[in-house]
Amino acid sequence: MNRIAVLSSEAPRPRMAGIALRYLEIARRLPKLAGVETVLVTPGDPAEVPAGPFEVRRFVRGGLAGLLADCQGAVAQGQLANDLLLECPALPTAIDLYDPWLVENLHYFRTLGLDPYRNDHATWVLQLSRGDFFLCSSPEQRLYYLGWLTALGRVNPERVERDAALTGLIAPVPFGVDLELPAYQPLLPPRQPGEQRLLFGGLYDWYDPWTLLAALEKLGDRPCRLLIVQNPNPEGTPQRLFGEVEAWAKKRGWWGSRIEAIPWVAAERRFDLLREVDLLVATHRPSLETDLALRTRFLDALAAGCAVLSSSGGTVARQLAEAGAGWVVPPGEPHALAAALEVALDSPAERHKRAETGRLLVERYRWESVLAPLVAFCRDPKPDPDKERFAFLPQTVAPADPPGFRLRRRLSRLFGGRR
Repeated sequence: MNRIAVLSSEAPRPRMAGIALRYLEIARRLPKLAGVETVLVTPGDPAEVPAGPFEVRRFVRGGLAGLLADCQGAVAQGQLANDLLLECPALPTAIDLYDPWLVENLHYFRTLGLDPYRNDHATWVLQLSRGDFFLCSSPEQRLYYLGWLTALGRVNPERVERDAALTGLIAPVPFGVDLELPAYQPLLPPRQPGEQRLLFGGLYDWYDPWTLLAALEKLGDRPCRLLIVQNPNPEGTPQRLFGEVEAWAKKRGWWGSRIEAIPWVAAERRFDLLREVDLLVATHRPSLETDLALRTRFLDALAAGCAVLSSSGGTVARQLAEAGAGWVVPPGEPHALAAALEVALDSPAERHKRAETGRLLVERYRWESVLAPLVAFCRDPKPDPDKERFAFLPQTVAPADPPGFRLRRRLSRLFGGRR
């Protein structure tokens, strides 16, 4: 029986974000689906990892060769995939590109400078040139990464001759859902009389809360409360946009009344949160990030039977519009968003109808279905025979950060915090 290492770049624990939850679910499901043993490698405390049918080992930089000596294959994402490729070059490896973090981190340029870009670009060059099989989230992402793979020599005559569709090189493996949800337990405080609740979720710099806030202003004094979820890792994720929204809301007297920040919910309670709101609303701007993202918050909402409203753009919004599940409005148009909100909030029957359509849509995202390409790799993990002869690693190039930024960064490191 094969033993497969599953390396999570974020530590699985009770309060965890999407990547950690994705890897916990993969480690839980591969034994049954692929008939393999799994070893979940975490950068955190193994004692914090929720229970599952897998062994847990703690990541040790420089010690992966010994740690994974009994494994026949691996799947990894993020920075830990770098360590895996460098320390265990002979181990057949599936590189998970589900989260296009290079593209996401471009939005933090003004806060973090060019260092993240240098690191992220060099990381993708390494991983896309050295991995044996690649996972992505959608057909849109697959085409994007095939451009990278072509530029790095991984799409070559010999590969195309034996695998014309390139299904053995890269395949969509999106985030999955389980339609058998945990039993409901009350989570939020009781509603005020007549109160309706909108959930935005986590607020990252590539989202567009301003169009939603403008739409809420147009709705007047309707008793509607917008919930924003606080990031569980504020030290590692810039919170510029969250701070700007907080300042905007306080200036208008909305903070704590019409807009409320709530703590990050433990993974097993996120469906309780979705059951206690009337609508999930997440608006975004047109961007490369939008084109490539798979908004997993929408998948969770559809699984929980929560109606959704999205800006157009990206995989999930396209599927929502095609299926008639939820509402999809043009980006940056508060009048259209306000009109959709009025319909959604004033018609419980229409919300229910679209939510039920959404549950049918999300059937295609069952874990058992989406993991099929990874299951096939884990049953027979093999190195790509072409990469040693065709792949190459170009140098990452980026200009120096401006002097003023370098000074602010040095002061920040000397005195703590972000400036």
